[in-house]
Amino acid sequence: MTRRSAIVTGAAAGIGRATADLLVADGWHVVGIDRTGGALAGGELLIGDAGDASVLADAVEHCDGRVEALVCSAGIPPSGPWDSREHWDEVLSIDLTAPYEAMRTCWPALVAGRGSVVLVGSIVGSVEGSLRSPAYAAAKAGVEGLARSFAVIGAPDGVRVNVVAPGAIATDFDERLLPADHRTDVPLGRMGTAAEVAAVIGFLLGPATSYVTGAVWTVDGGRTILSGADAGRTRLPG
Repeated sequence: MTRRSAIVTGAAAGIGRATADLLVADGWHVVGIDRTGGALAGGELLIGDAGDASVLADAVEHCDGRVEALVCSAGIPPSGPWDSREHWDEVLSIDLTAPYEAMRTCWPALVAGRGSVVLVGSIVGSVEGSLRSPAYAAAKAGVEGLARSFAVIGAPDGVRVNVVAPGAIATDFDERLLPADHRTDVPLGRMGTAAEVAAVIGFLLGPATSYVTGAVWTVDGGRTILSGADAGRTRLPG
């Protein structure tokens, strides 16, 4: 059997890097895309924009036209100012349009491989609003609608599309408002790790979830189930 091929955007750091490392360790042929340089141990890293159709087409060629997995992890974090149209356009382009372009460009190869897609969303947008960046919240809410739509489009060809929605994850992406190991706003009491999110992504890409599509899997340590009133009096683990 030939090795399964995966394309991972945002593969140089954070959740994208952890996912690429996980798939390589599991025997996948991984082609990463990132705007920054670096190396991907055991895989290939293409330097370029994850929303650029020509870069995406090059990644598909590196997979010999057959893609079993596409993970869209590239993105920019919430920032501001909230009333900047330039900020709005940039965030929507990277956090919403780029995943659309990735699926659109890779679609024939995903159909050929009866592949699985995982988009990295967020609890911001789907559950929470953003004081700093309505653009980020809108983009991540849009990612869920995008996934549900492509799940319907892909179903006849056996292509599955799902979302992981992380909460506070200890990467450079997340601003540290509280200590990583003492989060009173998270029932588990800490920030998550990129590897913990990658583990869920790997699960969604695998055969154990062959009947799961159009779903959103929240990976937030219970943050979204904790009311504001309870946050201040929650006893942390340990």
